[in-house]
Amino acid sequence: MTAFAWVPFMQPLPGVQANWLWLLPVLIFGIAMMYKAVRVVDLANYWREVGSMTIQILLAFLGLATGVFIIVQWIVPLLPAG
Repeated sequence: MTAFAWVPFMQPLPGVQANWLWLLPVLIFGIAMMYKAVRVVDLANYWREVGSMTIQILLAFLGLATGVFIIVQWIVPLLPAG
């Protein structure tokens, strides 16, 4: 008799493989909240700082993804084989 159908740390979470990218903004928002909770000087600006950091990190990821896409799709095929 099995107690659970899903065992954490032993099996991947079912149904997440196709939609894992949508979890990235939530993760970034949580990291920004924790980081700014320690670093912000005035709590009156806390949520603005968290939103700003979240957007900055998302834009950095977008820029890195675009750069890697350009390298892999356009530059690597131009290199000589062998």
